[in-house]
Amino acid sequence: MVLGSRGAEKAAAAANELVGDVAGVDNARCASESDVVIVAVPFDGHHALLTSLRAELAGKVVIDCVNPLGFDAQGAYALVVEEGSACEQAQALLPDSRVVGAFHHLSAVLLLDAALDAIETDVLVVGDDRSSTDLVQALASRIAGIHGVYAGRLRNARQVEALTANLISVNRRYKAHSGIRLTGVKVL
Repeated sequence: MVLGSRGAEKAAAAANELVGDVAGVDNARCASESDVVIVAVPFDGHHALLTSLRAELAGKVVIDCVNPLGFDAQGAYALVVEEGSACEQAQALLPDSRVVGAFHHLSAVLLLDAALDAIETDVLVVGDDRSSTDLVQALASRIAGIHGVYAGRLRNARQVEALTANLISVNRRYKAHSGIRLTGVKVL
């Protein structure tokens, strides 16, 4: 597994804190060496990062979990994105990549908690390429307790991303790390 950052030193330091065989390299090398890339950056750096990695990401599955959110005294709120969503912006900037939206509601705190045996949540997966969404669903389901659930085409990413603002409000009120669990869906 490869972890990318603007600087290789910062990536290496972050990789050393993770469990498993993780190498830390700069973003361009990470994108070049990976078949599947997860983009997890603040929205204000999203456009510039993807533009800079267009060539390296060509032909790859790009999992975008960026949530375009603003924060003020009243809490978190969804930002308006010209393309409709961060995922749609990614697809517009990366025409030679297959963009899939996923992991928007997954708590980093829970992911990093080694004491947990499982994370009981679902990951909503949106995208226009069936083989790519199937791949991302399977990747999500490799995490104990998590189900990857297809949630529609990439145009549905706007609602998925915006829901994160509601979860932040839930988490603040209840001092939790909530996620989404769908009922009535049998995931294989």
